[in-house]
Amino acid sequence: MSAEVEHYTRLAQENLHKKNYEDAINNFSEALSCAQKSHDTEAICKCKLNFGAALVALGRTSEGLKYLESVKPREQDHQLNGDVFYNLCLAHEDLNNAVEASECIQRAIKHYSTDDVLLKADCTCRLASLYIKLQEFEKAADEYTNAASSYGTANDVPQQAACLLQQAQLLQRCNKSDDAVKAADKCVKLCTELSELPNVGIGKYTELKKVLY
Repeated sequence: MSAEVEHYTRLAQENLHKKNYEDAINNFSEALSCAQKSHDTEAICKCKLNFGAALVALGRTSEGLKYLESVKPREQDHQLNGDVFYNLCLAHEDLNNAVEASECIQRAIKHYSTDDVLLKADCTCRLASLYIKLQEFEKAADEYTNAASSYGTANDVPQQAACLLQQAQLLQRCNKSDDAVKAADKCVKLCTELSELPNVGIGKYTELKKVLY
């Protein structure tokens, strides 16, 4: 990125931190203008992503969605593609387009590196929650199973237990009582282990904010 693009992006980050939201939006817009003047394709993509994601986060979802849909990274830029589809998911979810949101998050998962286990686990949780909105409860249970496995690999035991609890509840709802009991037993076992550690408990799923390059 050019020095100007980096300057305005940094200002935007600082203003977001200070909750100066309108100033942040203006900074992102300036960064995009500078990137377009430089004809740097990658910088343009990243600035459009930042601008669109910020608009969505600040409630200007329809406007932000237009910018996000205009971002066309190269197919081999997997991280950038993943971030674009992740934010498209957030926009569609905010507009109550659960089908489109689920399709976007699945594409994000495919692009994100298998090395980033926590990121893929968080995305899988979001996919599960979208399946719940679509009343596809068995699919949701399967995704919580996948997420629990990933959190286990990452040694994030609180999140693993939280996913197992969600899985058990969904399996019970699908009249799969035996499988629900197995998932619940795993959750109880993990919670028992956690209770023996100081200052550790079941964590709350924290939404990712894939913005700000």
